[in-house]
Amino acid sequence: GWLVDLINKFGTLNGFQILHDRFTNGSALNVQIIAALIKPFGQCYEFLSQHTVKKYFIPVIEIVPHVLENLTDDELKKEAKNETKNDALSMIIKSLKNLASRITGQEETVKNLEIFRLKMILRLLQISSFNGKMNALNEVNKMISSVSYYTHRHGNSEEEEWLTAERMAEWIQQNNILSIVLRDSLHQPQYVEKLEKILRFVIKEKALSLQDLDNIWAAQSGKHDAIVKNVHDLLAKLAWDFSPEQLDHLFDCFKASWTNASKKQREKLLELIRRLAEDDKDGVMAHKVLTLLWNLAHSDDVPLDIMDLALSAHIKILDYSCSQDRDTQKIQWIDRFVEELRTNDKWVIPALKQIREICSLFGEAPQNLSQTQQSPHVFHRHDLINQLQHNHALVTLVAESLAAYMNSMRLYAKDHEDYDPQTVKPGSRYSHVQEVQERLNFLRFLLKDGQLWLCAPQAKQIWKCLAENAVYLCDREACFKWYSKLMGDEPDLDPDINKDFFESNVLQLDPLLLTENGMKCFERFFKAVNCREGKLVAKRRAYMMDDLELIGLDYLWRVVIQSNDDIANRAIGLLKEMYTNLGPRLKVSQVVIHEDFIQSCFDRLKASYDTLYVLDGDKDSINCAKQEAVRMVRVLTVLREYINECDSDYQEERTILPMSRAFRGKHLSLIIRFPNHGRQVEDLDIWSHTNDTVGSVRRCILNRIKANVTHTKIELFVGGELLDSEDDKKLIGQLNVKDKSVITAKLTQVSSNMPSSPDSSSDSSTGSPGNHCNHYSDGPNPEVESCLPGIMSMHPRYISFLWQVADLGSNLNMPPLRDGARILMKLMPLDSSTVEKLRTICLEHVKLEGSNVGPSLESLFFGPSASRVVYALLMPAGTSLADNSSDFQLHFLKSGGLPLVLSMLTKSNFLPNTDTETQRSTYFSGLKIAKLLLTAVGYGHVRAVAEACQPSVDGTDPVTPINQVTHDQAVVLQNALQSIPNPSSECMLRNVSLRLAQQISDEASRYMPDTCVIRAIQKIIWASGCGALQLVFRPNEEITKIYEMTTNMRNEPDMEDEQVCCEALEVMTLCFALIPTALEALSKEKDWQTFIIDLLLHCPSK
Repeated sequence: GWLVDLINKFGTLNGFQILHDRFTNGSALNVQIIAALIKPFGQCYEFLSQHTVKKYFIPVIEIVPHVLENLTDDELKKEAKNETKNDALSMIIKSLKNLASRITGQEETVKNLEIFRLKMILRLLQISSFNGKMNALNEVNKMISSVSYYTHRHGNSEEEEWLTAERMAEWIQQNNILSIVLRDSLHQPQYVEKLEKILRFVIKEKALSLQDLDNIWAAQSGKHDAIVKNVHDLLAKLAWDFSPEQLDHLFDCFKASWTNASKKQREKLLELIRRLAEDDKDGVMAHKVLTLLWNLAHSDDVPLDIMDLALSAHIKILDYSCSQDRDTQKIQWIDRFVEELRTNDKWVIPALKQIREICSLFGEAPQNLSQTQQSPHVFHRHDLINQLQHNHALVTLVAESLAAYMNSMRLYAKDHEDYDPQTVKPGSRYSHVQEVQERLNFLRFLLKDGQLWLCAPQAKQIWKCLAENAVYLCDREACFKWYSKLMGDEPDLDPDINKDFFESNVLQLDPLLLTENGMKCFERFFKAVNCREGKLVAKRRAYMMDDLELIGLDYLWRVVIQSNDDIANRAIGLLKEMYTNLGPRLKVSQVVIHEDFIQSCFDRLKASYDTLYVLDGDKDSINCAKQEAVRMVRVLTVLREYINECDSDYQEERTILPMSRAFRGKHLSLIIRFPNHGRQVEDLDIWSHTNDTVGSVRRCILNRIKANVTHTKIELFVGGELLDSEDDKKLIGQLNVKDKSVITAKLTQVSSNMPSSPDSSSDSSTGSPGNHCNHYSDGPNPEVESCLPGIMSMHPRYISFLWQVADLGSNLNMPPLRDGARILMKLMPLDSSTVEKLRTICLEHVKLEGSNVGPSLESLFFGPSASRVVYALLMPAGTSLADNSSDFQLHFLKSGGLPLVLSMLTKSNFLPNTDTETQRSTYFSGLKIAKLLLTAVGYGHVRAVAEACQPSVDGTDPVTPINQVTHDQAVVLQNALQSIPNPSSECMLRNVSLRLAQQISDEASRYMPDTCVIRAIQKIIWASGCGALQLVFRPNEEITKIYEMTTNMRNEPDMEDEQVCCEALEVMTLCFALIPTALEALSKEKDWQTFIIDLLLHCPSK
């Protein structure tokens, strides 16, 4: 049609000749011009006559390759740049091939053109930049596509192309095309993509040599991350098409690189290796990769983190394996690791980790799965572990490995004393701590997940090598922790061997070696063994003792006495827990148990006391004395904790009060406010004190409002919080209340079927444990209360022995021993014999009117035992408001009580050489007694002067006239007593003093203090104000120096020193009121002035 007409017209116009001449002249020809001239005829070659082709185009076919061949490298590079747009070179050769094929017998020409095309591609690959190379690769891939197409096309053999797949592969190989392509541009993903197609063709034609593989691997070695990633991605894609020989060679490349690779390179290599095994269906690749990873991890020079990465990849491959027999594959690897465990000491820890990880790939059996339901094809974790235990005795194997390792470490430690078990040992990848811990962790995994019991031989073997023969402290610690976990809520130790193991191993360990974890371990065994033997009864999360002969009880006492403080305290807590939670069989014998426990504690104390008493003062004896003192402190602590616990368990209010509560505490005035319910109820002002109970305050309110206690319920609120009936035994001092605090009270009527008792509203004094509203308590129960261990220990021989213990602690300068005994005494009620002795002496003196017949009051307080003096001083200070107390106060005063107390404050022979703590306690108690008695003397003196000034009944002058000076001094005293002692905080003391004053007013002047007393009290204030009470009998200059030092240091003073100082200031103020001339005389003295300056300006306490 029209195309033929067009061609004919072109020929008629002599176009073919012009075209021919243009090429033969060779003027101004380049690739683009040649392409432009040849391309149209290459596309319509079928419409050209053979004559035309032969005459005009055959010469051109011969000329063009020469023209292109003669292009310089620069010209070719320039042409290659333009190639991206129009693909000129390719088009020229294709057009020439088409034209040559129009003439028969031109096969050689076509062949030469194909060869020429390959030659040009090779040249482009060798000289071009990125764009040129990309075009050349495109050409290669086009040729690969065409040869692949012709290879698979069915046609006549006559039409067969010269360039076959085989020849193409041969050309690639002979011209080292792969090497050229691998030289650069591998960081470009599209470039690598072209390379991949070539490689796939080469692999398909089985033309990929091992050298080619080496070249591919070398192309990424040490290169940029992008190149490494691209080449690794390439290999991961191609590896599935590699022959076994090629794959082995690739793995050899991996191994060779691994040796000198950096940490980062190894990480990337491991990632590549792991990827090779992904999606493996038949397991061949996975098997190869697993073996390779294992071998790589086995290298001696591999750092721990890289080895862990290799082993982690190993586990992932096993986990993701798609092969049919993957469970078998896992078990085969476990067997291999077990073999490592047996034969290679360096590989114990990695082998254990791998076994554990592989076992963890198997799921746990469901809780409710029975044997009949279990599928034969499903293998659960505990089945696997049991199979391993059956085949390899794995628990025994690991226990023996641990024992062997510890033996080797024992030898190592002898030669390397400075080795830190937390650091990695030379020649190993792991620290000593890890070596031990990993074995223990693995054993626990086997026992827990395999549902196995740890049997006696292995249990003893592990205990012996770690606890008994520990090389480092951390070994024993690891052992304690491990056995504690083993004896948890779901024990892994065979219950049948618990008792034997406990007695033969745990109880044989030196108590000094116990730590916090050791104590926890002992406690778990102790409770488990005694529970199994029926000696302890488990109740919820607590235990009750049902048999006094507990297994391990003697050892527990040894721990209490011999271990360090923290461990001893835990042991004391366990001992207390046992004896204060009695089971049903022992409940009936509670009183006997209390008696035996108290007696056993005092027997232990006595044995240690006797040892301490006979020790000499040499160095060994001093150490021995300290040990014995610590033992005594521990026993005192046991007794104290025991008494405290039993007392706090007693639900009722106490009538037999412990000594710490037996005296009136700090005075508090409580305002009781009733919410307005339509009628105005005034606030009540209730006097209480810190040792009073909530129940007592509740009763006092009911008595004050004259309520019917049977039908009235009273609710108390402190700061909005309800005080429950269970709080009735609480002390006011334990509540968050201060003086003048407001307590809200709500009254409600309660119906009762019980008739009201006629005396239900009778008055009871504050602090009396008498009638109480039965909605809160059934009242005191003396029988039950008398069975409390605190009251049972109130035996005179116990008290006197505790005095001796406290004195010994004071003499040996061991404050914990001294304080331990005194604290214990405060938990016991008052010693009745001491109380009675005081009363009797005072009463006898009054009856005999001061004659020196019988024991003197002074003998009680100026005795050899400082602790007894402290104890006796608390007696008069601790009197309540009962009538017999008033009698005792009078008798005490008339028996010389005031001079006695003042002599304690003034004489240096009172408790000479005692410790500061004891001195502080005696001064504090003495000052409180002195304040009470001096206030009474002041009131008595004012009363006596007032009575003396009254005229006689008949109007005559008084019988005993009072001079004006005495009268004026009495008025001053009367005014002073309105402010001192403090009217609000000491109102109870003022009331008691007034009552006492009425009985002694006629002889009050006999008890007046003198200036010596003031000077002595001044020294007490001065010394206690700077926390140096021990300097009370030293020269004033020494005390002043302390003030100067404390001013510079700004140390906070001791609170107890502050209390003594404040109490002494009040007593001194009373003395000035009683001796008006003293202040004027003292104020002129330089020492007095220094005293005032020190107290006002230098005293650290504000």
